[in-house]
Amino acid sequence: MRAGKLDRRVTLERATVIGKDEFGADLLRWDPVATVWAQARPNRGAERFTAAEVNGSAVMSFQIRYRPDVTVKDRLIYEGRVWNIVDVREIGRRVVTEIDATARAE
Repeated sequence: MRAGKLDRRVTLERATVIGKDEFGADLLRWDPVATVWAQARPNRGAERFTAAEVNGSAVMSFQIRYRPDVTVKDRLIYEGRVWNIVDVREIGRRVVTEIDATARAE
């Protein structure tokens, strides 16, 4: 991967369980793991009609230098927006980690 293509900053975050709520569900705190340089590429958007309102989502692919610790349980912050990771792939032999992520459209 050429360093010149890594022109965006993204923050990887990981959830930590800090307790339970009154219904027994986990209470999560999102802690930053790393802030890294990335290449951001828009994929496609989706829009669907649900419960009498239109819901949209944005889909992006992010390429970062290889990190073996990124999983779909993590999320990332890009341009002040929260992106949920839906797929993580290794490209090459430990050269690039490609992350597919979705965010709800504003």
